[in-house]
Amino acid sequence: MSLPLEGKTILDLTRMLPGPYCSMILSDLGANVIRIEDPHYPYGHPPPFFQKGRYRESAFNSILNRNKKTMTLNLKKEEALKIFYKMVEEADVVLDTFRPKVTNKLKIDYDTLALINPSIICCSLTGYGQFGPYEQIAGHDLNYIGICGILDLNKERKQYGEESQIRNPINPGVQVADIGGGLVSAIGILGAIIERENNPERRGQYIDISMTDCVFSFMPLVAAHHFSKDINDGVRTENLLHGDFPFYNVYKTKDNKFLSVGIVEVKFWRELCKCLGRDDLILKQFSQGEEREEVFNELQNEFSKKTQKEWIAIFQNLDVCVMPVKSFADACEDPQIKARNMVVEIDHPKFGVIQNIASPIKYSRTPLEIKSLAPRISQDTKEILTTFGYSEEEIRNFRKKGII
Repeated sequence: MSLPLEGKTILDLTRMLPGPYCSMILSDLGANVIRIEDPHYPYGHPPPFFQKGRYRESAFNSILNRNKKTMTLNLKKEEALKIFYKMVEEADVVLDTFRPKVTNKLKIDYDTLALINPSIICCSLTGYGQFGPYEQIAGHDLNYIGICGILDLNKERKQYGEESQIRNPINPGVQVADIGGGLVSAIGILGAIIERENNPERRGQYIDISMTDCVFSFMPLVAAHHFSKDINDGVRTENLLHGDFPFYNVYKTKDNKFLSVGIVEVKFWRELCKCLGRDDLILKQFSQGEEREEVFNELQNEFSKKTQKEWIAIFQNLDVCVMPVKSFADACEDPQIKARNMVVEIDHPKFGVIQNIASPIKYSRTPLEIKSLAPRISQDTKEILTTFGYSEEEIRNFRKKGII
């Protein structure tokens, strides 16, 4: 069985979460991902750790860097650049997360690499992209979702009748821009590979991915409400999915746990009301003002009568969109997550069995697997250089000179 990207080589110059998440997807799809790392980078081995005695490895890296190889290369040295250029001759993709213009300073920008290998595809994943007024501004996930409008959406609803007050945005627990940027980069790279295979000259191209662009594009429903008001004489329609309606919200149960009620369709709302013995609420799904607040309160009162487990037992055989709110630890034990084999166990030579997150892509004929553990930094340097034709003596000299 062959995987979709088998035979493709990705040179991965990225750090932190977004870039490694992208190359993780590509490596799971069968690409030969070679991570080129700086051993002195202070955040290259982040907590938490798998630890046994004095030996430890980053559990974070174990997820992101599975199925990859790694080497060190000091790109600030001329001889290291020559090695990198030789690798580029045979590579398909170069992925980086440097701040704009850094690749030019390092002499590894697309224009330079395309002269060496016209088929090379270069993808730069940054916070704000390669141009624009924020191009050189430092940032992280919270900044990007703050700029694009997502963070402003993520706050508690305003209850009817309460005095106007500022509702603070809530910091999401998942790095939406980082993961989103990694996903979109992977899609962009896959598209560029397909396009290259279809064009007669097999020319590569440059891909500019901005994490802010990515998360801005994640809001088609929000955009639809905003754009349509200009056509509708400035009247803004209400977004049904922002938590301002009782049929799409979270409710506390008797045991201080929570249920997610994700109902939009009238037929599901009707089923919920009948199950709760509240036929009086059936016609109040889209209530406004004070009446809507009453529906919120009535639903909360009903859900407070039973525990989360009792409610789920009731709802499991009904056609309603109600599910428990779980912690990640509980999610790992969820029967659906287990049935989909989303948590896999791998044998580790130091720690015994460790767990990892499986790929969500389920191919019928060529299933994706975690074939190799995340390597330690520089673990594969010698093997990789040997593959590219360097002798053992040359490799020893590279080490002496600080090139690797």
